[in-house]
Amino acid sequence: MSIYGLSAMEEDVRAPKKVNYVRMGYLLLMVTGILIYLVWGILYNAFFDLGLYSVVILMVGFGLCGYILYGISPTGGKK
Repeated sequence: MSIYGLSAMEEDVRAPKKVNYVRMGYLLLMVTGILIYLVWGILYNAFFDLGLYSVVILMVGFGLCGYILYGISPTGGKK
């Protein structure tokens, strides 16, 4: 029992989770790439534009790879 009347297990449940800002940045990069593709395609009716593909593929690709890699623990397995 702690001073608040909670057991050690209940205290662990209430502990705030650590935020990984770099992983959130990669997620934002991926979402931004998808939004650029959708908005640009709707505004200019250019869903099959090679220039648009080149920008969006890079943004989504780097975002997806970074998001996956930052989710893996350095010791192996997921965090």
